[in-house]
Amino acid sequence: MQIGAVSFTDEGVGTVLDSVQDRGAANAILLSAASWLRGTAGRAHTGFPDHGGQEPDDFKGGAYFRPNPVYYGDTPVKEFQAPEKEVQGFDILADVIPEARKRDLKVYPYYCERYRTFPNPTSIAGYRGLLEIDHLGRKASRPCLNNPGYKGLMHGIVEDWCKSHDIDGVLWGMERRGPLTNTLDGDMPSCFCTHCEQIGHREGVDVRRARDGYRELAGFVRSAKAGQAPRDGYFVTFMRLLFAYPEILAWDSLWTRAHKNFAREIYGLVKWIDSDLEVGMHLWQYINTYDPFLRAQYDLSELTEFADWIKPVVYHTPAGSRFKRYVERHTKSIWGDFTAPELLPFLYKILNLRQADYEGLADAGFSPDYIRDEIRHTVQACPGVPVYSGINVGVEAYDDERPIEPEDVRDAILASYEGGAEGVILSRNYSETWLKNLSAAGDALRELGKA
Repeated sequence: MQIGAVSFTDEGVGTVLDSVQDRGAANAILLSAASWLRGTAGRAHTGFPDHGGQEPDDFKGGAYFRPNPVYYGDTPVKEFQAPEKEVQGFDILADVIPEARKRDLKVYPYYCERYRTFPNPTSIAGYRGLLEIDHLGRKASRPCLNNPGYKGLMHGIVEDWCKSHDIDGVLWGMERRGPLTNTLDGDMPSCFCTHCEQIGHREGVDVRRARDGYRELAGFVRSAKAGQAPRDGYFVTFMRLLFAYPEILAWDSLWTRAHKNFAREIYGLVKWIDSDLEVGMHLWQYINTYDPFLRAQYDLSELTEFADWIKPVVYHTPAGSRFKRYVERHTKSIWGDFTAPELLPFLYKILNLRQADYEGLADAGFSPDYIRDEIRHTVQACPGVPVYSGINVGVEAYDDERPIEPEDVRDAILASYEGGAEGVILSRNYSETWLKNLSAAGDALRELGKA
């Protein structure tokens, strides 16, 4: 079960651990020990379940453990503890691990990247020096994967976890995307900092033309979103840009390789410290399900090179509305030749999905069959590496998302094991989970003889 610090300070360490173990049949906890993502470390903020705090917390993000300064000499960021009043004086590792060990629970701290940094850590001294630079030379909102200071920060966090605490391993969450898919979704293309440009020059990519190409691509998407239809159609115009500026794909390829190499470095660092520690990889649903560009860029078989186990995210009940929104956004981008109801079956076909039609998609969500098929696909791509299905038991539902019910949880667990999963990770965060759904998970696991 994934748990953030605020749940422990709201309810008490023993209460939370007993709940996830007794109700959810959990044998391991994944602690959001560093996060700038409310969804993994804060309270829910669009409604509160039947436990924990019943009002929004003052979520800002940062470290929810006490960093040891000795491990942060390679980064300009020296002070980054989470400032929320709800967690002051609490250390999610030092204060939780002893109680977890009393209950024979395994412990994995984890960090989940985000394609957008939200909230922005503007209060953290030195963080601005880690940010990407966009195609116009402006600071962007995300840290740069090639920036030595950012590498130093993340490597320091992982080393601190592994050397300072009695843990069983680390979960690294891969939820980033490169300049191409960011631009197609209406974001600004990045990164063009000196570190990235040096790599581009070394790899033989014309940096100036890459920057010019992304300027043209960003302009095309901006016009499309403003309703200005290109003379020769949206997709043809997009392809014309790629033919005119092959550096667009080359630059995106450099970024994607850097992203995968970052995960490789995390894996190698953990194994260097202690070869018995496990490294899990959390795989974003946009990579393994929603986005055909990301799915093409991330061959799942590569994960076997830097993961002891894999957690593909398969949140099925909100998937209908989320994928519907993805379709709608991209009819105002490169797929503008389609209406949203026309584009949906096309994307279903190329992504090998079989789900509800456009009008019923948000209410239906994705079916449990989706989970079974997605897990089977991951198992086949990664032979010999255990797959733990990342199912939702409480991802907060926005207005157009179907909230999950106990029968959905049961169906998700059964489908996971049908697909070949060796276990399930109850997600996204204990603070978002209704206790009836946690109990449904435990009941299903006991029914299957898995607990």
